[in-house]
Amino acid sequence: MTLKIEFSSPLKGFIPEPQPALRFVPEEYKKMSRYVGLRSDDNKTVKMCVPFLDSYTTGYIIPFPTDINCFYDQEKQKMNFEINSNMPTQFSHLFNVSGHNNHQISNELRSNKRSIEAVFKFINSWHIKTPKGYSCIFTTPFNHNFPFELIDGIVDTDSHPLSVNLPFYWTLDVSQTFIIQKGSPMVQIIPFKRDDWSSNIKPGSFEKNTEKGLKWSTVFEDVYKKFFWKKKSFK
Repeated sequence: MTLKIEFSSPLKGFIPEPQPALRFVPEEYKKMSRYVGLRSDDNKTVKMCVPFLDSYTTGYIIPFPTDINCFYDQEKQKMNFEINSNMPTQFSHLFNVSGHNNHQISNELRSNKRSIEAVFKFINSWHIKTPKGYSCIFTTPFNHNFPFELIDGIVDTDSHPLSVNLPFYWTLDVSQTFIIQKGSPMVQIIPFKRDDWSSNIKPGSFEKNTEKGLKWSTVFEDVYKKFFWKKKSFK
């Protein structure tokens, strides 16, 4: 059964739309070779790691709706996020950058990567609706390099009636300026079914399963992909 996730925004048709995360796999990854030099275990690159690829292709990406010029004003000791857009001003509250009060999160819980002692927030105009019993993880897109780090969150998107804004830390050195490009990844959305779980802790065994061990040992590469991995689909 294919489940449906719905994205809606008053700005639909004017800003880039959410897409499967597969569409945002970095070009650097696509161009990477599977081996450096001779084909051997020692020369494998991350291109041979299926879990790494799964992190790129799981869920959906909401892209940035507009260019954002990011720079630190040394004189005013303030971080600036300039929205470059021709949008009518009455819609600016739907795609700007705002801030949180510092007292809302203690120093101990803040990202160690932050370069500014502040919590900012990307305004997201897309509302997400999932089937009953399903929630969504909101996180910085996996294994991408960005000048920001989102504060991860989980929202019950089957009942929450509003769009979810995205608090973040700025992680780039304040001496550098950066332009966030319209259409680049802003947040990765991963829907999941809410289930009750209980844990069971028990001793394991170091004995090898001889039959399976022999089967795996005859395969030179892609053992995980051939014997354990399950294909996922997000459209």
